[in-house]
Amino acid sequence: MAAVLARSPCTAVASSVVEQALVDSIPILAALPSPARAALAAAFDEVAVTAGERVVSQGDFAYELFAILEGTAQVEQEGNLVATLGTGELCGEIGLLLTGRRTAAIVAVTPLRLLPLFDQSFRSLSRQHPEFAELVRDLSRGRFTRPAAV
Repeated sequence: MAAVLARSPCTAVASSVVEQALVDSIPILAALPSPARAALAAAFDEVAVTAGERVVSQGDFAYELFAILEGTAQVEQEGNLVATLGTGELCGEIGLLLTGRRTAAIVAVTPLRLLPLFDQSFRSLSRQHPEFAELVRDLSRGRFTRPAAV
């Protein structure tokens, strides 16, 4: 958990193992088989971010992806709003999969509850549960092809 705190304004709100019900509350993850969801629950942390705080900055090294449990966040590239994300969505995956760096900033519009999944856990889970890896790859394809500005 300290790694999240060192790189972002997130603060811990739960233990390092989350309830599977939280994973199941994310629609895109709820479609995964039960063993994959259980493995995600064991790998996720839970953090909170206050409104107005930056979750990640464009250009930073990408260490994790996030599932949004509650709240709304803006995605900005070069200071321009390119997307708004809310409860039940994933974000931060492009840097893990494709670039190694953040392609956009993520800023909390409202207070956020997030489930971060760190790089090593992400890679391990992707090997153990290929359906999870495919889900995240499919999500990133749709986002990476978006225009840079709205």
